[in-house]
Amino acid sequence: MDYFFLGYLISHGLESKFHLVQIGSLQFSVPLLGLTFFGVLIVAVAAWVNIASTVPIKAAREMTPLETIRILRAAGVALFFFSVLLFGPYTLGADVFWRQMESLGRSVPQLADSLQALFVFLQPAMGLDPLTKLAISQNLAAAALVVVSVIIGYGQRRIRRPR
Repeated sequence: MDYFFLGYLISHGLESKFHLVQIGSLQFSVPLLGLTFFGVLIVAVAAWVNIASTVPIKAAREMTPLETIRILRAAGVALFFFSVLLFGPYTLGADVFWRQMESLGRSVPQLADSLQALFVFLQPAMGLDPLTKLAISQNLAAAALVVVSVIIGYGQRRIRRPR
């Protein structure tokens, strides 16, 4: 998701810069936006290892369907929070979102004041430049993976097999 998201942002005007690295006589360029992708990828792998560590390898081979569903649910929860925080700043800054909120405020007058207060509260964040929004969303999404993996990894009961 993060890789395609970066591709989308680059196609819509985010500039992809490269840094020239020289090691001895070897020169190569590193895309700076690619570093954020690899950072989030490393965090995602570490989070998944933490979640999956509650199931020993030997027990994983003999997992019942219920235990498999628990692991898939954990992955789904982690993916949900990751995507919400990755795309959240862009969704809240979209004109389409606020037009729908305006329509909701007209339909349900009790929500109009709350939605207006939310708009005023988020206005400074929506005015940030694209690179700052990207940095914030990448860091929040990676932090969400860590928090969810800690909560799920330590909150699950370890699966015990009879000997």
